Amino acid sequence: MRMTKVALVCTNPSPALRPTMSAVVSMLEGKLGIEELVNDPRIYGDDFRFVALRDKYDELLRQTSTEAGALMDHTVTGSSSASTQDLYPRDLYSL
Repeated sequence: MRMTKVALVCTNPSPALRPTMSAVVSMLEGKLGIEELVNDPRIYGDDFRFVALRDKYDELLRQTSTEAGALMDHTVTGSSSASTQDLYPRDLYSL
């Protein structure tokens, strides 16, 4: 039961409320009491919004990266003495 309680404390949605590794070891060894789990949504509301914001940001980065890659794939035309081939291979194993 002790291990389950420690596991629940370690999975707290708020990183600031999770115990340090040394505290976890002390809890498992019985040297330190196990904190009661607090499930008050008012406490974690900001963390959950932050997670949603981070996920949206990651999605936008992936979308922007995909669009940038599509733009880079287009052939550039103009008067240049440089080759239209990439200077470096895109695939390391294509050497």
